[in-house]
Amino acid sequence: MTNLLLSARQPLHLAVLVVAIVSGLLGAIWLMPLGFIVYGACVVLAARDPALAVAVEQSARSAAVGRISSPTFRAMIDDIDRSQREVERSVNQADQALTRLMDNVINQTRELVSQAHGLAGKGQAIEGYLATINYRQIQDQIDKLDVQVANTQDAYTIQQLRETRTALVDRQTNAQALETYIGRINAQLQNIDANIDNVLAETLRLRTADAVSANSTSNQVAERLRDLNTDMSTFQKVLDTALSNAV
Repeated sequence: MTNLLLSARQPLHLAVLVVAIVSGLLGAIWLMPLGFIVYGACVVLAARDPALAVAVEQSARSAAVGRISSPTFRAMIDDIDRSQREVERSVNQADQALTRLMDNVINQTRELVSQAHGLAGKGQAIEGYLATINYRQIQDQIDKLDVQVANTQDAYTIQQLRETRTALVDRQTNAQALETYIGRINAQLQNIDANIDNVLAETLRLRTADAVSANSTSNQVAERLRDLNTDMSTFQKVLDTALSNAV
């Protein structure tokens, strides 16, 4: 759908649409529906162009990167996007047979890049949350509550103080867990970057391989990337749960 919308807004296609309308209004009315048919055909054919799909994805990634202000995650996403562009450039320079073989691999690398952007966004959210956490202040509050509980006789008041203490301990524990997730996100992003770099090396090697070997290797690479995508999707769900529990 995104491809169709982008194709529909292309200047050349819009010019066809305008000519159809003007011709129908000022000339023969039958020219208008004919022009609409030509316009629709141009839009659909262009939307199927792989180059347009790449342009759409790159545009979406650029917008996503623009929302990542964390220097650490921005740098890693830039590296991953750069690796992906190199892979697609290498495949586009190969012969058509190899390009067709690598279609599934390219789709998997694009999905990995999408996963990377999602991970970076969550990493940035965690960074922002952790910046609001003052461990020393939380521990001081816990210590004060312990003193209050020890010096209080009223059962109801003690219950409320203990519940407050539990909430503070949970916040402390969750923040510490999120710090661990920051490290895991960094490791996952490095893993994605390394795997896409490996794909680049594979594409260069496949250019000199015979058809049977190239087919087998491309399938192996696609399967490896598919497994990694599955792992990343699972990790994203774990992160979502951790974030919802912490905030």
